[in-house]
Amino acid sequence: MTTRNISCVLLLFTVMANPTWANPDEDFKKVRDEYVAKYKPLVIKSETAWWDANTTGADEAFDRKKQAQGALVELHSDRALFAKLKALKDSGNITDPVLKRELDVMCRSHLPGQGDPHLQKKIIALETEVEQMFNAHRGEVDGKPLSENDIRQVLSETKDSSKAEKAWKAYMAVGAGVEKKLRELVGLRNELARQLGFRNFFAMKLTLQEIDETELVRLFDELDTLTKEPFAALKKDIDSAMAKRFGLTPDQLRPWHFGDLFFQEAPGIEGVNLDDIYKDKDLLALAKDYYSGLGTPADDILQRSDLYEKPKKSPHAFSTNLNRADDIRVLCNLKPNLYWTDTLIHELGHAVYDKYIGKDVPFLLHEPSHSLTTEGFAMMVGAMVKNEDFLVKALKLPPEQAAGLVQSAGRSLRAEKLIFTRWTQVMMRFERGMYDKPDQNLGELWWSLKGKYQLLNPPETVNRPDYAAKIHVVTTPVYYHSYMMGELFACQIHAYIAKNILGLDDPTKTSFYGKKEVGDFWKQKIFGPGNLYSWNEFIKQATGEPLSAKAFARFYVQR
Repeated sequence: MTTRNISCVLLLFTVMANPTWANPDEDFKKVRDEYVAKYKPLVIKSETAWWDANTTGADEAFDRKKQAQGALVELHSDRALFAKLKALKDSGNITDPVLKRELDVMCRSHLPGQGDPHLQKKIIALETEVEQMFNAHRGEVDGKPLSENDIRQVLSETKDSSKAEKAWKAYMAVGAGVEKKLRELVGLRNELARQLGFRNFFAMKLTLQEIDETELVRLFDELDTLTKEPFAALKKDIDSAMAKRFGLTPDQLRPWHFGDLFFQEAPGIEGVNLDDIYKDKDLLALAKDYYSGLGTPADDILQRSDLYEKPKKSPHAFSTNLNRADDIRVLCNLKPNLYWTDTLIHELGHAVYDKYIGKDVPFLLHEPSHSLTTEGFAMMVGAMVKNEDFLVKALKLPPEQAAGLVQSAGRSLRAEKLIFTRWTQVMMRFERGMYDKPDQNLGELWWSLKGKYQLLNPPETVNRPDYAAKIHVVTTPVYYHSYMMGELFACQIHAYIAKNILGLDDPTKTSFYGKKEVGDFWKQKIFGPGNLYSWNEFIKQATGEPLSAKAFARFYVQR
């Protein structure tokens, strides 16, 4: 699915007549090899600088990152190379499927670079500056600076409405600091997209991700219809529990009363706090045990990783492959609780995906098929920390203790997924609206969407830049839909493996713990191909059908 035919867009940039290609496959190999010789070292330099910047917060590392990304902009701004790629693509004479995929990837990589290089570098500089602001931000409460972990802990544990409000607003203060820069970024991104013939940046990003905008909106409309009533029933229960916790009436509840910064996670309302079962656990030992038992060990990845809090380090979590080969690392800020157990297993999901991409997959394709496929896989394994099978086998809980947790864990996981799908509605529709009409009151747009899809009462005023406090909006734009599409893929692949590899009709009965045959399937069908196929073709090959919401509905709606 592509928003428009890439070849049509490429016509905007024809700078020379198409030559006659005597041997198109060999001619492309020469063009590709010359490009990779320049591209590969810049990718490694950029990824390494990004890792250093996020682990140290050092100005020098951020400068290196900016310089490396600037060099990549220059490389992809090569109009002569772009013309060669266009001519080869338009010829239709590339016969080798791997070469055709490499050519397609190169065309989409170079398309944004055909805009004004000065504009592109200005965007990179602003993004780097804002990312640095997020890394350095510590919310101040009563004169005391709090890390994101500290604020999350307050929100999840306090019964004092005033404390929750102060903590939530302390974190949201970062939005006020970056709002002007975000608006400038939106304007610059839209300007770049229009130079390249797109309606706006949102439309351009979807095209480059091989996603059709109409189909994306249709899918999210379907999910809205599917989850609206179950979520409303769940939200009523959450409101009742949160009102009781804070000594309020449900109509008095505000965004800081739901245990999370953006209400993207489920508050603990099940009577059993799942944090309790992880508070004394060795998270690294759990993670090593889980992945080793599947025949996909991650010990080497953990040895290279940066896993605990320190000053100026990014407070978030991610996995990265510095060289598209064997230098794979995870950044976390681990605490012994449910959130960080899920996050560690999740990020290692990304990491083992990268680790087991086939060694014969060429550099340009040595990455996941799409952000949604790696996000989906990571979400699937992260969710296992609430699975009955995982609680019994990985945590080795006594059956009588596990029995009291299983039902609660299942309800908690269902709540988490319903809450998350409503949250992704807000993110996708906010970004679409922001890039369509960047001059509108974005605070009003943000809180109207949060009211409609999350059923949240706004703060005392909607004229707040809380939207700018969500780092993805600023530094990872037009990406969040991939998480929801990833959720659909996670359910689809989980159900397929349970039925076809393990012979189980109910996929919720397995966490895949200790199942090496599942790890073998992962390595062959999910990890191995890398980016040899478009994401929709990849999903059809892995599960036998296109991406749909059917499995997600069976998991989390129809129960």
